[in-house]
Amino acid sequence: MNKYWFKPKNYGYGYVPISVEGWIATLFLIFIGIFFAYINNFFAPENVTFQSSLFFVLEILILGFVFLKIFEKKCKGKLKWNWKK
Repeated sequence: MNKYWFKPKNYGYGYVPISVEGWIATLFLIFIGIFFAYINNFFAPENVTFQSSLFFVLEILILGFVFLKIFEKKCKGKLKWNWKK
């Protein structure tokens, strides 16, 4: 039995968690994002440089793309841009 963790968003592109496993995966993604922010000194604004900001944005984009691809098989429906009808 294939239990779905996510469903496509009603508006826009992406997934919404619909199970406990989906929420755990989403919280893990948020934790990794906070960890990347900590590594790039985002909690100490006086130490933030343009290069660290750019690197942080690149890390978050890659992390989001990897997250979407890994959990694509756990999504109920196809991933596409949606406008709720």
